[in-house]
Order: sequence, then structure tokens, then C-alpha cells
Amino acid sequence: MISKVSTEKISQSVPLKFHILIDRSNETKISASFLELPNCQVEASTQEEAIEKLNDLLHNRLEKLEIIPVEIEWQAPKQPENPWVKFAGIFQDDPDFSEIAESLRKERLANDDEIA
Repeated sequence: MISKVSTEKISQSVPLKFHILIDRSNETKISASFLELPNCQVEASTQEEAIEKLNDLLHNRLEKLEIIPVEIEWQAPKQPENPWVKFAGIFQDDPDFSEIAESLRKERLANDDEIA
């Protein structure tokens, strides 16, 4: 496995889209959190105040973060070879085997007819 860490930094002005979950189960407080960042949660008395607090919390958090792209080359593990493949076709040109196979076919058909 080979990994390459880029020295280029990604611009922090990339537009991010988050979904906000508003919880009104408490009669006096409204809880708000990002679905994508469940540990970013605030409480407020109004929905607007909760969204504003959540927005401030996100901006404070993003100021301390840095995005560094990493490229990883991964090779899938080699699949083990089927042990029966080495025997495939070994009787292909053997006339004796053809006779035996034909005899088995006839015997099986006869058994099928007896059962039916």
C-alpha cells in the first residue's frame, strides 16, 4: 500500500452543506445539532437563537481544522487459486474416460427412469 500526502492545502472557502436537527421535546429549551456532526449541539430558548449559536459553534470549530488530501493506492489481496482448476481438462483427449463417462450417463438415466 502506497500513500501520498499532498502538501497542497484545500481552500477553506469551500461551501459546506449541513442539515440541522431541531428538537423541541423540552418545553423550555430548543436543542439544535448538525446531523453530520452529532457532537455539535446547542440549547436555546428560540429556534433562531439555537441556529445562530450552532452557526457560531461550527465556525469556531472549523477555524481550528485543516483539510489535507491523502491519496492511497490499494491493491486487492490476490484470491487463492481454486485447487480443482489444475485438474480441469486432464481427461479431455482420453478415449477411455469418454467411455466411462458415457457409461455413467446411461446408468444415471436408467436410474432416473426407474425412479419416475
